[in-house]
Amino acid sequence: MKAAIYARVSTEEQTQNFSIENQLDHLRRFCQQHDYQISKEYVDPGYSGTTLNRPALIKLLEDAKAKLFDIVVVYKLDRFFRSNRHLFNTLGEWEVIGVSLASVTEPFDTSTTMGKAYLGMASTFAEWERNTFIDRGRDGIRKALEKGFYSGGTIAYGYRLNPATKKIEIDEEEAKIIRDIFSWILQDSESCISIAKRLNAMNVPTRYIKQERKFRDNRLPTGTRLPTGIWRPARVYEMLRNPAYKGTWEFGKGNKKRQTIKLTCPAIIDERTFAEAETRLKDNCLWSDRTSKKNYLLRSLIKCDACGHNYTGYTSLTTANKEYSYYRCTTRADGDKKCQSPNIKADTIESAVWKQICEYIENPDVAKEHLKAKYDVCKQAGYVSELAQNKHRLEELKQAEQRLLVKYADPTNNYSEEALNGALNEIRGNRQEVQDRIKELERLIVTEDEEIRRLNDVTEMLNQLKDKVRVATPKTKQKICKLLVKEIRVGRNEDGATRLNIKYYFDKELIKNNGEFEQLSKPIRV
Repeated sequence: MKAAIYARVSTEEQTQNFSIENQLDHLRRFCQQHDYQISKEYVDPGYSGTTLNRPALIKLLEDAKAKLFDIVVVYKLDRFFRSNRHLFNTLGEWEVIGVSLASVTEPFDTSTTMGKAYLGMASTFAEWERNTFIDRGRDGIRKALEKGFYSGGTIAYGYRLNPATKKIEIDEEEAKIIRDIFSWILQDSESCISIAKRLNAMNVPTRYIKQERKFRDNRLPTGTRLPTGIWRPARVYEMLRNPAYKGTWEFGKGNKKRQTIKLTCPAIIDERTFAEAETRLKDNCLWSDRTSKKNYLLRSLIKCDACGHNYTGYTSLTTANKEYSYYRCTTRADGDKKCQSPNIKADTIESAVWKQICEYIENPDVAKEHLKAKYDVCKQAGYVSELAQNKHRLEELKQAEQRLLVKYADPTNNYSEEALNGALNEIRGNRQEVQDRIKELERLIVTEDEEIRRLNDVTEMLNQLKDKVRVATPKTKQKICKLLVKEIRVGRNEDGATRLNIKYYFDKELIKNNGEFEQLSKPIRV
């Protein structure tokens, strides 16, 4: 009988008694004892048994279909597969073509009835053993992470691993670049593209260049290549959105099958700076000119009431080659027939909104009084005061936990472990509530500060453009609309008529709706 022998070892099993040489030695002796003629040896070093993407295994399955042997011999069942589904699918195909499976260390042979029965049990236990190993590994990683130890994964630019403590710490040389990047986007209003160009012009080395890492490239004779060392806009964008820089390290976020673990790490920037940068990135995406052929005044401000998507501007041509500009829901622009929101003539809505804005700007006394009332000083001060109180409370809870642990360690105190755990759980529960409230207050303060900045910008804009508003450039008009228009909602009434709901950052009572939108109450047909 012709036999094929298969041996496999994964990377983490190299140190165990599963070496390739040891398996092949047992396999050859087994075949000799059973008078099997070895037709070919298949070896997969460094591959997991959970995947089918193994070079030697793929070749073995192809040769089995070609009936180049009668039986496949493995040292142990889990050397072949660690998944019941993979195993039984393969054996089902082999049963049709007449190929069986045998194991050196397990008493089964699929050419016999008893062997098939034992195979089912052995396969189930192999898969159970693997799942147990994975669960234990995950628990170990989680415990190590909770203690602040590095447990694998990419270390973000600006950080490094301390070999002595096995913990992540700030790399001050790279951290300076991180702070500069956040400063450039906030203070200098630069985009990711311009920041990448600036870093390249300064000859700032990338992480891969500093570490002299190489990429695998099978097109080259050496099989590897050096990185280009060029900063890309996409890389800058990822860095600006990485929460590690504000002190939140997310472990496992690149693996969709694994739950992301959020932990703390040394912060390079504060949460307020990170939130402002995130807002600026969103604004850059909405207001970028790279895909716009026409300067639409209300770009990114109009939303669909039916599906919640943005309205975008587009232009159509008549048979007389005359252009007409409209705003329409992005889902309709993509060919989605489900959204029945109406199209809006650009000239009609833009002229109406701009007229109201001009009236607002040309009445600075009313505008300034409104802006002054808009900002609630007491509310902002209340957030700051509550934040200070909660931080003080958090410090008290940390000290209470330390005192409790010290008392438990004192042999003169008769504290039971059950009593200790109960007290610790209560303290830690209260601490988590306080930490959550601190995060919420910091978010509210950032939001209030953003609102203050916006309102201050509006006040400055009113003073600068009062005399020039009627002759403002399209870009200036767009900026003013962005500052004063909060949102425009477009939908339909029950009778099919177009419905507009325009929200300004000023009260609607300040400027009366003098019939400007009456023509929009009728359905607009394109």
